[in-house]
Amino acid sequence: MATYAKKHSKNNDNIQILDCNIPTGEYYLDTVKKKISEFNPDILGLSMMFDNSYKHVKDLTTVLKEYRKDVLIVMGGAATTPSYKEILKEQEDIDAVCFSEGELPFLRLIDSDDIKEVLENDESWITRGSLKAGRIPKKSVIKDLDDVIDIDYSFIDIADYPMREAFSPFVGTRTEQKQFYVITSRGCPFKCAFCMRSTDNDRSMRYASVDRIINHVRDLVDNFGMTILTFYDDQILFNKKRAKQLFKELAQFNIRIECPNGLSVAFIDDEMAYLMRKAGMDTIYLAIESGSSYVLNKIIDKPLTLDMVRQVVDRLRKNGFWIYGSFVIGFPGENDEHRDETLKFIKDVGLDWSGFCHAVPYRGTKLYSICVDNGYIRNDIGIGEFDSSNYFIRTPEYTPEYITKKIYSMNLDANFVNNYRMLHEDYDVAAKAFKEVIRLYSDHAFAHYYLAKALEAIGGKEEQAKISIMRFREIVDKDDKWKEFAERFNILGVSL
Repeated sequence: MATYAKKHSKNNDNIQILDCNIPTGEYYLDTVKKKISEFNPDILGLSMMFDNSYKHVKDLTTVLKEYRKDVLIVMGGAATTPSYKEILKEQEDIDAVCFSEGELPFLRLIDSDDIKEVLENDESWITRGSLKAGRIPKKSVIKDLDDVIDIDYSFIDIADYPMREAFSPFVGTRTEQKQFYVITSRGCPFKCAFCMRSTDNDRSMRYASVDRIINHVRDLVDNFGMTILTFYDDQILFNKKRAKQLFKELAQFNIRIECPNGLSVAFIDDEMAYLMRKAGMDTIYLAIESGSSYVLNKIIDKPLTLDMVRQVVDRLRKNGFWIYGSFVIGFPGENDEHRDETLKFIKDVGLDWSGFCHAVPYRGTKLYSICVDNGYIRNDIGIGEFDSSNYFIRTPEYTPEYITKKIYSMNLDANFVNNYRMLHEDYDVAAKAFKEVIRLYSDHAFAHYYLAKALEAIGGKEEQAKISIMRFREIVDKDDKWKEFAERFNILGVSL
């Protein structure tokens, strides 16, 4: 947003960013007060990507108005579009909400000589007046994404941001890690029930050109020392010709490539798998969502067959990938038989690792409407009341507590008890994966236990194995949850 405004606005010398997620050693509102008193902005934009940020809005706007009562405060971000009516009703200091993409509406706003006129007439800005008049908001999209690829990093101190890769046994294999992120496409042709785009009728895709992306990558490598590039595109493979050209060009940089959002299985043919590996991708994240055909096609509305997944896993295995599958569990209409099908599919197809997320009925999704209409969540649940870290859908068949425990049991079964690399005697890679789990979750009992098993199988690491098994027993002895899982999977009394 700031880069685009700086590039195109006639007021480009008066744009600053304050990221309230960056710790400064003081209370974040004190940091905001200091910044506002120094900068004294005429227009202030708040970005809310997820509902859980909403609890801070009132405090922020109160502080802002204390310093300047006439400052115009606008709000945007992915979580605001489905909630604009509630925001304008509950937040008296918010003057307008941006509908969908923000670059063009924000540019028109800051360059206008009559801000009131823009807010009254621009269809991408929602105000209390436009709501009263019944005006239906419309999104303003940038058609040529070449215009938004290059990021001006002078707005921030990049040292404030962590350089951490996505989960993989190959994390940290480079001596120096400098990671940057890019999104090279927008849109999605699919309508998965849990996705924010599931109620958006726009199925179009927009892309930045390969040449512009490569120029940006070259700048990051040459001037910032980038060693890891993470793509956060939702559908980077949808245009197969473009994707193949992109991966061919990326190979020249000898960097590590990640796509942790998950790649669509439908577009990975033999050539694509080969080119992704040559480009620097050692770990691949597949957006599978379920191992049950019924859940995939009848509940999630995902146009994917399990046979397609099997074929793609074979292709990836031939190219030496570590294969991570993403699954979403706990949809209304899904039962234990479907979840058991997912677990069986994971084992049969041979995934190296499986990530299990619980279904979250975010506002604006088809899943949200289903849950509200059927009473699976409160129909008056407010913005910010969503706790995406916890499962809270309650159906007549299953409680949130039951699904939460089921999901974690599936995780332990697929990734530890029946770990693909352990079963195929690739103990070195298995050990690296378990160590990465321990780096992230130091008290993960099963990671310590199966690390011990892997170290013992490797040989020559008996002392390390003993330390790991002792740590496992310490955790189990003091944590009833881990003790219950250890008993369930018959490893409590097992010794190396």
